[in-house]
Amino acid sequence: MSLYHRWRRERREIRRQNDKDERERRHNAVLSEKERELESHRAKIEISAGVIWECLSEMGVTSEELEVKMKEIEDRGWAINPPSYYRLCPKCGKKVFDYTANVFEGTCIYCGRVVNMYPGDLAEG
Repeated sequence: MSLYHRWRRERREIRRQNDKDERERRHNAVLSEKERELESHRAKIEISAGVIWECLSEMGVTSEELEVKMKEIEDRGWAINPPSYYRLCPKCGKKVFDYTANVFEGTCIYCGRVVNMYPGDLAEG
């Protein structure tokens, strides 16, 4: 095999590897964005659960009572298909959902306003 053909083959191999690396880099970028979003939602749930549990325990609710109530909710199927919650944007009045990476915040897709998304203030829909 000539030096030229060997060089061409090596160049093709390098290009294939570079293309593969670029595809993997793009995939990881998308994946890491989704991971950040999931981590944000997990953090919201963890904070909310902690606050709710402290309030309930101060009111005298026991762990056993909480377990019974959780089982009731699971039996209704809510855990499989939870309702979506939103808050109305104070600037334009459109529905704002909490799909951002910030805990307890949502951004209006119509006007760009950042809206506080505290669990007790949200409407179901």
